[in-house]
Formats: sequence, structure tokens, C-alpha cells
Amino acid sequence: MNKFLLVLVLLLIPAFGLMLRPGVYTMHDFHVFRQQQFEKCLQITKNFPCRWSGDAGLGYGEPVFNFYGQFPYWIGEVFRISGLSILDSVKANFILTLIASAVAMYFLARKFWSNSGALVSAVFYAYAPYRAVDIWVRGALNESLAFIFFPLILLFIKEFISTNKNKYLFWLILSLAGLTLTHNLSLLVFAPFAIIWSIFWWWKSNRSIHLIYDLTSAGLASVLLSAFYLLPVIFESSLVTLNQTTSGYYDFHLHYATLRQLFLSTFWGFGGSTWGPNDTMSFAVGHLHWILAIILVVFVLIKKRNKEILFFISLGLFAIFLTHGKSDFIWNLVKPMAYIQFPWRFLTMSTLFLSLAMGAVTKLIPKPIWIVLLVLGITFYAGNFHSDIWRDITDSQQFSGQLWDEQRSSALSDFWPKSAKLPNNFAPKSPEIILETDSYQKIRYPIVYFPGWTARSNKQKLFIYPSGELGLITVRAPVNSNIKLSFEDSPVRKIGNIVSLITLFGLMIWMWKKS
Repeated sequence: MNKFLLVLVLLLIPAFGLMLRPGVYTMHDFHVFRQQQFEKCLQITKNFPCRWSGDAGLGYGEPVFNFYGQFPYWIGEVFRISGLSILDSVKANFILTLIASAVAMYFLARKFWSNSGALVSAVFYAYAPYRAVDIWVRGALNESLAFIFFPLILLFIKEFISTNKNKYLFWLILSLAGLTLTHNLSLLVFAPFAIIWSIFWWWKSNRSIHLIYDLTSAGLASVLLSAFYLLPVIFESSLVTLNQTTSGYYDFHLHYATLRQLFLSTFWGFGGSTWGPNDTMSFAVGHLHWILAIILVVFVLIKKRNKEILFFISLGLFAIFLTHGKSDFIWNLVKPMAYIQFPWRFLTMSTLFLSLAMGAVTKLIPKPIWIVLLVLGITFYAGNFHSDIWRDITDSQQFSGQLWDEQRSSALSDFWPKSAKLPNNFAPKSPEIILETDSYQKIRYPIVYFPGWTARSNKQKLFIYPSGELGLITVRAPVNSNIKLSFEDSPVRKIGNIVSLITLFGLMIWMWKKS
């Protein structure tokens, strides 16, 4: 097995090798900025878990990490501690997502195919066109990291159903929580497929219904473990403009993929998803993925064996269907799907299940042929794994000048408090006194107000409120007070923190007793 994993890592070098040079490439998302802000949150505000991004929102700050998955930035901080720059930490994170997701797929696929088959599945999983889109075009770090958890969750579900061993239930809980804390939209996309997967293997194993209860309990435990993140998302999202990201450009009706884009197009671009069919990025399933899937189905129908392949491919095809306009009735029926925004996000699932099925070629096709297919696949797909524009810059250059301004103004409308007007200009560098008397003064700070902000002087709380059309923090304090602002957890966040801690300790005790 070890030699197969070594071969796997070596085969992945064309997918990430270009990242090893200095600098960083252009991408849609601003994860370099968020990594820097996450670190600043830890070092300056000393908040844990981090919730506030002080330089976002044109410098007025926004509660970005109160709603956006934090786990990738925790990993980024591990790279930072090891001595990497912020730019290199983000690139290292992307490389990790490629290698770790391929290894995770290898272990899942090995439950169905040989080591060779698992290697094929892992390679196809890593080199699928949508993986290149996520990493090299969109720069979707959170979704890219989610690819690690997809096969792990499926693996632990199957192993628990097969063995009824609690250790797999424990790792399932941690993996589900990891996915939740990484990318909640990926969890929403993945959940129905995980449920179908669970029911299928439970039905096939002819085991007790109690296994389903146990799996449901595992899902609930993962929710409780993630409560420090989920409770604010559930109860405080209405306070920011985040809940408006299902309309306008983000209306899912405008972003269905066409059959040509999915199966035939060879177009590759670094633009975005547009209204209509003239998108400037690829939504390809992968020619080899769907062609080999058809070949595998034919083999199974002829030979009447390895019927699991039909299950895997069926799930992959259903995922593809959900990217197309013909699935509109499902999207309209299941209202929470609107939060997914882009139907082509289901390419994550087609990549997962079609890649898993690809390992079967080692069982059904002679070795020389599948080796050629593997080499052909790497050669064919590797050309997608490159950047549009590469910037040979350092951290100091990334976080200064025009680039710094671009990052501070990114995603302004996603996390801005609904009670305040969106700003048009960058925040001033210092507070202003808007009222002063002999006994007290009112000071307005260039920070947008959000529940949790607290002002103190000599450990005494001061009256704080939002003022002006931008809803900026305003403090009423005695003259010459030494005012200290801090962003603290609201009651909802505190409850979430407590629930997560209790659940974590409970899981540790439960696992210790079971072992």
C-alpha cells in the first residue's frame, strides 16, 4: 500500500508543481486576505474562535468568521507557525487539499477495488476538471478542502455499517464536523448523497435499524460539536446581508450548466459564471470520466457483476442532472437549495462518485489498457492545472497599495450589517469626537457596529451604540477616559461555545470508555 501512496503523490506533482514558485496567482476568492485577517484576529484581538475581520468592509470591519468556515484558516496557521509566509501558507493549503483528498479517495476506493483500482480512482478524483476550476480558477479554498471529507465520510459510514465498531462512528462525527466547519454549502450539497449512501449499504447489509439510529446520532453529535459556528450562522445571519445572496446575480435559476458545457466543451477560461450559457469558466464533467462511466456500465450489464458500479455512476449522473436546467422543479421544491446559489456546485458530487467508479477499470479491463488510460487521463487533464496571471510578489507587497485596497473592498455586501448603509469610501484611520461637554464626550469609531462590541474604561462598561447612516460604533464616556474596545461573544455565541466544548469532552469520554 505504501508504494501505491508514494506513486499517487508523485503522479499529482503536475497538478500542483507550478505552486512551488515564489508569489501567488490571481483567483476569484480572497483567501490570502482572509488568512491574514484570521491571523490578525488571533494576535491582536485575541479572539478564539475568531469572528471579526478588522480590515474587511473597506476598513470598517465585518464579522466574516462568524459566518464563514474557519477550518481552512486553522490549517493555514499551522503552516504559518512552521515558518511559511501567508502567500505560501495559502498555496500549501491548496496543495494539501489535492494530496489529502486523493489519499482519502484511495482508502475509500480500496474497499471496492484493488490497490491499483484505488490508485486510478484517486488520480481521477484529483485531476477532474472541476478540481482545477476550484483551485486554479476560483481559488475556492474551503470547497477544495471539503473534497478531503467527502470520501472520508463515505468510508466511515460504510465501515460502521459493515463492522458496527464505535471507532468508525467517532471518526465519522469528527469528519462531519470538519466538513461543517470548512464549507457549509458543501455540506448542504453532500448531505442528500450521504443519506442515500447510508441507506443503500444498510439495506444491502441487512442489518438492524439501530445502525440508522446510530448514524443519525452521529450526525446530531457533529452538529453539537460545531455549535460554536452553527448557532451564530442560524441565529445571527439575519443581522447581515448574507441572507440576500440568493437573489440577483446569485439566483440559482441563472446558473444552470448546459449539456454542451458538461459533456462536450473543451473551453477553459479564468472568468466566472454568467447569466445564460456564455460562461467564461469551465463546467466540464471530464471527457474521460463520463466516457469511461458508459464503458463501465456496459461491462457490468454484460458480465452481471460488480453491480456497485451502477450505484456509484447513478449517484454521479444524478449530481450532473442537478446542474442542468431540467432539474429546476427539484430546486424550486427544495427551498434550502437556493442557498447553494450555483447548480454547478454539484460537480463536486459527480467528481466524487464517477471517480470512485473509475477504479473498476482495473477489474474489467486488461492491465495494459487501464495503465494507458491512467497516463492518458493525467496527460489530458493536467493542462488545466495552471494559473491565468502569476504575481511574483511578497507578503508585504500583497498587503499594501492597490492590492490591499482591492482586498479590503472585497465581498463588502456579504457580511455587512443590514441595519447600516453600505460605505462608499475607505474608513478613516482615527475616531472622531462628535460631542464634548465638561463632563462627558461622544466618540465615533471607524468600526461598524455588530452585537458583541463592548467599550470599557477602567474595567467599567460604557454605553455603546451605532450612529450615523453607516452604523458606526459610538461611545459615551467621561472626558479623558481611557477607552478600550473589544469584540466579545454574544449570548448565542457563548451558548455555542459551551455546547461545542461539552460535546467534545463527552465524545472523548465516550471513546475512552468504549476502547
